[in-house]
Amino acid sequence: MTAYWRSREELVHQVVMLTAQGMSRRAITRALKVSRNTIKKILRMHARDRDAGHSALAAPPVRAPRSWKIDAYRNRVAELLARYPDITSQRVLEILKDEGFQGGYTGVKKYMRRVRPAPTPTPSLEAPIFGPGEMAENDWSPYTLMYTTGLSETVQLFSYVLVYSTRKSFDVFGSADLFALMDGHERAFARFGGCAAGCKYDSQKPVVLRWEGNQAIYNPRYLAFAAHYGIRPAAVRGKPNAKPRVERSFWEHERSFLNGRSFRDRDDFAAQLADWLDRVVDPRKRHGQSALDRFRDEAPHLLPLPKHPYDTARVTYRLCSIDGYVEWLGNRYAVPYDHVTDFLPLRITQTELFVYGPNLERVACYALRPRGRGEKIDPHGLHPRPQGRSPIDVDKLRATFEQMGEGAAAFLPQLSAAHPTRVWTHHARQILLLRARYDSADVDAALAHAVRFGAMDASSVERILAGRASPRSLDEYVAEDTAKRIDDALGLVVTRPRDLAEYDALPLAARRPVEPDDGQDENG
Repeated sequence: MTAYWRSREELVHQVVMLTAQGMSRRAITRALKVSRNTIKKILRMHARDRDAGHSALAAPPVRAPRSWKIDAYRNRVAELLARYPDITSQRVLEILKDEGFQGGYTGVKKYMRRVRPAPTPTPSLEAPIFGPGEMAENDWSPYTLMYTTGLSETVQLFSYVLVYSTRKSFDVFGSADLFALMDGHERAFARFGGCAAGCKYDSQKPVVLRWEGNQAIYNPRYLAFAAHYGIRPAAVRGKPNAKPRVERSFWEHERSFLNGRSFRDRDDFAAQLADWLDRVVDPRKRHGQSALDRFRDEAPHLLPLPKHPYDTARVTYRLCSIDGYVEWLGNRYAVPYDHVTDFLPLRITQTELFVYGPNLERVACYALRPRGRGEKIDPHGLHPRPQGRSPIDVDKLRATFEQMGEGAAAFLPQLSAAHPTRVWTHHARQILLLRARYDSADVDAALAHAVRFGAMDASSVERILAGRASPRSLDEYVAEDTAKRIDDALGLVVTRPRDLAEYDALPLAARRPVEPDDGQDENG
């Protein structure tokens, strides 16, 4: 058999067909006048093409491997990825730089893309656009921190972002209440040297008390704060993309700050956070500009700050115990013995606690201790306790009970006769503490009732009060208490529609002629 071919395609076709007919490679070689190696190559490429998929793009050329500066740090990068799967290339670069890496961000980014596949792209949602100084966004996010000391703490991260320049301010607090909100704003304003004309919030209670349809009812204490700085609040709800920049700031914080860091305590966390904002976040460029570059254009449009900041401290009242301490958030702070059993005003900032006497003169000042430590703080030695001597002043107890009323004055002698000194003084102290929840007149009446029935202990008096009197609450927040009274008086009043017949009668009354009086005409 003799075969002829004039092109490569014809040769391939004939080789494939003759092989399919069972002809040996030696016979095909003689018939087509080509070498056996050519026949073998054609059959191998034909089998590969039948199994391979089609592509409109040419296969990329195979390049010889080259060395990278990051090759010596591959194990370190793998360790970071195993421990922090969401760590960013920027954070990896910062860690490697501290360990002697001489390369740049691009090399780290390309290597991270090779070892960790890129996430599936999702379309971006349209975000509202504002001019310089027009709008900011605020929100909170909780984080549980594990400190190197072995302790853990759940903190609230405050974020305030200028929409135009996207310059950020972060701060950390123990709670996300109104006072922390105002304090966080003031620190952000000090960082920027001004504030935006408006600020977006979600339905957080320190800002929005409730909604009436689509209208937000704002917290009066927050409105006083906003008026002090000239801020226009803009509350949003049910709109996930209404505050995209502040939501993105938490994403950036979680991946670029938290990953690869450890903290000794909350102060260390706050110090590293401030350094990260100044050294990494502000100068970081995106689309050729950094937040600082855009902020230079926005700064002249920010509202100027008032000469004096708003007072963000909270004011509350506490009953001074018989041993001369006032309690706040699980710790006890010493005050002079002259104020034992008095109700004392406290003024608390984020870092300090001030105690005032009944005449509003300051009697003590302390650095605020962490919540729930159970500490007795007396750095000035107001209450030294000699060895073997009780700190309880019995004479002060008697004087306090006599001042409460006849029932209390009659109760204390019987209480002291029924128990040893250490026991009856303990019950007396517990009874005095009941004045924090009940009116002193109610406590006096309950003690008179206890005398009649011989109930000589604090728990019996407390049960009598629970059955015969209504508990009271001290003015925890002075301004908020005023707002509550206004709300009780006006906020729940519903204006009912009037009968339209009342309005129909008004024009008739207007057209009714006026009868003359004492001989005068209508114009007289």
